[in-house]
Amino acid sequence: MISLSHLTELDKDILTQSWKIVSRDMESLAVDIFQMIFEQAPDAKLMFTFMMRDYREDDKKSSEFTFHALRFIQVIESTMNHLEDPETLDPLFLNLGKIHARHEEHLGFSSHYWSVFKECVLFHFRKSMKADHKLCKKSSMSLAEIDSSIILWREVLRFIITRMKTGLESNGLIRKANREEMINGVAYDNGVHVLEDTKQGVTQVEKAHIILQHALAENVLQSRSPSMKKRSLFDRMGLSPLIGRRRSGSPWK
Repeated sequence: MISLSHLTELDKDILTQSWKIVSRDMESLAVDIFQMIFEQAPDAKLMFTFMMRDYREDDKKSSEFTFHALRFIQVIESTMNHLEDPETLDPLFLNLGKIHARHEEHLGFSSHYWSVFKECVLFHFRKSMKADHKLCKKSSMSLAEIDSSIILWREVLRFIITRMKTGLESNGLIRKANREEMINGVAYDNGVHVLEDTKQGVTQVEKAHIILQHALAENVLQSRSPSMKKRSLFDRMGLSPLIGRRRSGSPWK
């Protein structure tokens, strides 16, 4: 797995100096990066419900847009605050990967978006440092140091993304295995499907969806088979269609 243990003290100094420059106006930086991500990958808007609404250019600085933009940068900020031992942030990265595994399943997240994020960050970091170099006669960083910092930042971002991918892939495998186990472990009780307790990584919504899929499939089979007694899904489950709960005295059959 990619590590940052090879960074020298000089490397860390260059990263620290460049971070001081780019983070002077963190909010504007975050908004610019966030906006560029959507320009480079328009389908990424599907990950954020507020982006599906029409909004004016000025709305980019709305509290909702800015909040999500800053969350991207805060991950980098946390890494810089733990540059001496970034592996201590593994729980954070793994959790972010876990969150994106859910987004991958329900919202169509693609790990390609992380590559887009990386390139957008590098673009705006370089832009910010070059602007600082141009404005300051005695800039804290030379053009050569800016180029070196971009190389180092690419490594830092690769480290972050690799860690998050580990969380995404491991959680994705767990969720897939649990869904298959739940589907294969469906028990029949006189025509009613009963699932075991919800497994790790499978939500109650997913559990209900699996139950419904099997129940509807059985209902179709019954409707096509004259030899099977035709009853509504509510009747077979002993539920009242009006109030959605089991009727008194109605057996599960």
